[in-house]
Parts: sequence; C-alpha cells; structure tokens
Amino acid sequence: AKENNYDYLFFIDSDIVLHKNTIQHLLTRNVDIVSNVFWSQWTPGSILCPQVWLQDSGACFKANWDKRDMSAEEKSQQSRDFYAQLKIPGIYEVGGLGACTLISRKAIQAGVRFNIIDNVSFWGEDMHFCVTAAVLGFKLYVDTVYPSYHIYREEYLSRVDEFKRDGFKFDMCQTPGGANQRKGLLQKIKKFTQNFLKPILKQIKRNKVASRRVIGNKRIAASMIVKNEVGRFLQEVIERLKSFADEILIIDDASTDNTVELCESLLEGTSYKIIRNKKSLFKTEYKLRKKQWCETVKLGCTWMFFVDADEVIERPFATKVKYLMEDSNIDYYNFKLYDMWDETHYREDEFWKAHLGYSTFLVRYQPRYKYRYLKTKQHCGRFPKNLHWLGGANVDINVKHLGWMRPEDRKRKYERYIKLDPNGSQGNLKQYKSILDENPNLKEYKDGEL
Repeated sequence: AKENNYDYLFFIDSDIVLHKNTIQHLLTRNVDIVSNVFWSQWTPGSILCPQVWLQDSGACFKANWDKRDMSAEEKSQQSRDFYAQLKIPGIYEVGGLGACTLISRKAIQAGVRFNIIDNVSFWGEDMHFCVTAAVLGFKLYVDTVYPSYHIYREEYLSRVDEFKRDGFKFDMCQTPGGANQRKGLLQKIKKFTQNFLKPILKQIKRNKVASRRVIGNKRIAASMIVKNEVGRFLQEVIERLKSFADEILIIDDASTDNTVELCESLLEGTSYKIIRNKKSLFKTEYKLRKKQWCETVKLGCTWMFFVDADEVIERPFATKVKYLMEDSNIDYYNFKLYDMWDETHYREDEFWKAHLGYSTFLVRYQPRYKYRYLKTKQHCGRFPKNLHWLGGANVDINVKHLGWMRPEDRKRKYERYIKLDPNGSQGNLKQYKSILDENPNLKEYKDGEL
C-alpha cells in the first residue's frame, strides 16, 4: 500500500462479514486509524466483548500509570460502562483495536506498523501496532454504526444471510452454555465457604441478586410525579417521553391548578395512566416514590424510565435507548444530569456538580428481586436503595434539570427545603443556603456535551 501510494489500507480477518455500507461509512469519518466494531463471545455463556480496548493488553478500564490500585469492582464497572457506550452507534476513541481496521496513507507513511516492540511483552501484533501508532501521535477510534459479524463458531454460519439482510443483532453471537456446570460449581463453592462467609451469603440471600433474569419484553414505561406544573416545563418533558415510551404514568401529588388537565391534553393519543393523590405525600417522600415505583411496575413493561417534571432527556435518547436495552447484562443505566441555572448555562461548584458523576434514570425491572426504599422523609432517591446491587452502567447521555432556572423557583425550593429539613439532617444545609447565591459559578451548556 505504501509503495503504490494508496489512500487507505483496510485490514479484515477471514471470519468477519461486513455490512455493505461499512467501507464508505468509515471513509466519511476522516480519521487516520479506525476499526469497525464486532462483538464476540469468547466462551459459551460469557458476556459479549468488542475487539477494541482502552489500555494495556485488552483492558477495558483505565488505570493511571502512577496509581494502579483499582479494585476489582472499579475495573468491572468501567468495563460495563465501556461496553454499554459502544452499543450506541457512533465513533469513540479507544486505546487498542484490530482485525477490521482502516488505515490512512498519512499514518502508513508516518511509520505505523505491526513490527514487534522487543521491550514490550504484550501478546499479539495488534497490540504492538497500537502502541506504535500512539507513540507516533495517532489517535485510535472505533466506529459502531454498522457492526460486523464475527463468525467465531461454526453454528454462526446459519445466520449470515440474516445479517446481510437485516444487519447485526446481538443474539447472533450469543451461545448459551455451561449452565449446569456453573450451577454445580456454585453449589460446591457455597458448601465450601458457608462457614467462612455467612454474613455475605446472608446478604446475598436477602437481596436475591442471584434471582435476576432477562425477559424478552423491550417495552418502556416512563414515570413522572407532578404537582402544580402549569406554566413550567411539562410540555417539553412530556414531548420527549412520547418519543420513546410505550406507556406513560403520571402521579399528580394533589395539584391545586390544572396540571392534570394539561397532562391529559399533552398525552392525547398515547397509552397513559394518571393517578391523583387527594393528599400530598411529598412531606414523606419515600412513600410517594414507593407508590410511583409500584404503580409503574403494574404497567407490565420490562424497562422503566423515571424522570421529574423539570428534567428533559436529550433528543437522541429515543434512538439510543433501543441499543441500551439489548445488553442482557445491564439492569440500570446512569446518565449525566446538568443543573441548568438559565437557558444556556449550568452551575458547577462545591455543591452543584451532579454532571461530574452519573444519576440513574433507566431501570430493567427484576420481578424476583426484593426492592427496598430508603425510608427518609426527604432525599430518599427516586429508585430503591438496593437497586445498585444489580449490574449497571454509566452512559454519556445528558438530562437537563430545568427546575433551578428561574429565580422565583429557586426561592420557593429554598424555602421548602428549609421548612421540611431545617437542620439539614436529611440533606446538606450549606447546599440549601447556596441556592440563593447571587454570583454562582456558571458554565455554558453545549448540546452533546459530555
């Protein structure tokens, strides 16, 4: 390729089938090194893994070079986050790639190559290629718009025609196996360790983590609590919910305005249910949240999306959510929540930094799992307290929290928090007082900001 001055060189393994649009699509990315993703199940019954990684010899988590004492749970969580993100169509920077890769003339002429680096012990020429590329200053990318089909096992051949017709589906390369063997092994481990790990076993039994199961229903119920929302943000919030939800549940917490009538008008033509509380439950928030959870479960959808009446999910979510639901290993997803202080700016300081972490919004319901709420009158959380015993993932999808944008709303919330929690015993008194800061630190919000 170098000698003949080709614009690009494309490498592909002999057990990979491409989508017909792959090559032309990769060219539109205008990057020097990009792999097209494919997924593999290396052993029967194991999780699907992409052929790309973030660091070292196939690690899908990032450890700082001067701080490598990450726990096994941290590594596992970062790996789940990475896999979940790649299931959303897009292009992402990675640390390593191979087997299905487009390389530009610029990169080839600069010296990228597969030669083994003698003082690096990584196995496989792809590892050494990626190290060389990084040293030469080239970023590595993976594109996930048209996943290829990795025929890793002979039985996968029977679905090649289906792939050519309909594109990639994650069940095409999932082989169940080892269930009886795993069951027997677990019984032996339990018997051997029961005298040493009784507290842990008791906790596992109490929460019944082992009882999770994946069912095929991909329907989503969107759920929201409302109170006196006329003239606020209800229309925008509901319009977003209608773009992806199969069922919508509204719990009106004793509104004194026409909120219910507004909801009925906005939800016309959709499948929805509105429950009216005769008496407000907000003073005992955990009862309100538990009621919301139970009523949403009754709708019979596998997935539940909880949002407040002043929180707006980004528009692309309607497309992205169907890919998130494909991952059978994930039971909840966390997104980034931005506290908007005006139309174009969000707040960031010691007390306002939700967007620097992740907040749970989308949950797969597990009917055999015993969910429990934190029984506090305020700040109990919108989801059960033991939800996070199940496996979740962080995904860079944004939610804009509009409830702080108006000065009159901020004042009203401040007064409500001080009245309900005057000592800050259920929250943070300093944060309550910071609501009325006259010169908060604001940053410009950009659509798609990560």
